[in-house]
Amino acid sequence: MSDPVNPQKRPYHAPQRAAAAARTREAIAAAAMDVFERLGWSGATMRGIAEQAGVSLKTVEALHRTKAELLKEVVDYAIAGDLRPVPILGRDSVAAMQAAPDAPTMLDLHARHAHAISERAASIFWVAEQAAPAHEDVATLWGHMCDNRRAGVHWAAATLLAKPGMPAHVGQRYAEEVFWIATDPATYRSLTLGRGLDPAGFEAWIRNFYDKMLLH
Repeated sequence: MSDPVNPQKRPYHAPQRAAAAARTREAIAAAAMDVFERLGWSGATMRGIAEQAGVSLKTVEALHRTKAELLKEVVDYAIAGDLRPVPILGRDSVAAMQAAPDAPTMLDLHARHAHAISERAASIFWVAEQAAPAHEDVATLWGHMCDNRRAGVHWAAATLLAKPGMPAHVGQRYAEEVFWIATDPATYRSLTLGRGLDPAGFEAWIRNFYDKMLLH
């Protein structure tokens, strides 16, 4: 008598459930971003975020064990504009800069890129920066955020210097410093809140800044 055949189990696949879970996760991220920006780190609570997202506290806690973990998700969401697991350097805007035929074109694209990220993320960066000195887990997050910015400006400078149209006197370190100022969330807040520029005006300022600092 032969042994019974044990057919291999098929992997469980429920696209509708996965899509619903993704919508819930994004709703929580959007609600958390609003709450953090309005109330700050200390004023934001997991329960309040759950209520704004229209989900239970248990749902939020199942996805994020701590408020710091949720803040990290919000930072990623604000920078990228969505929760797809694609790093910034793998996004279409970066691919367009990589493919730019010359330095002026790349800088024009980078100004648009910096504007989009700053408009979405400048306020949530402020929340993390202000909370970092008093909260170790947020300090760790803030350190990673700064490291990621350093990597981003290093990439931008190296990519720019490989393009035709760059003056010979512009070097890697100097270009990184220019990009660092342009991508600093404090620059966006200062020019929009302090000087009254709208987001489009900020992008125009960045373009002019790049032209004067990097192309002449």
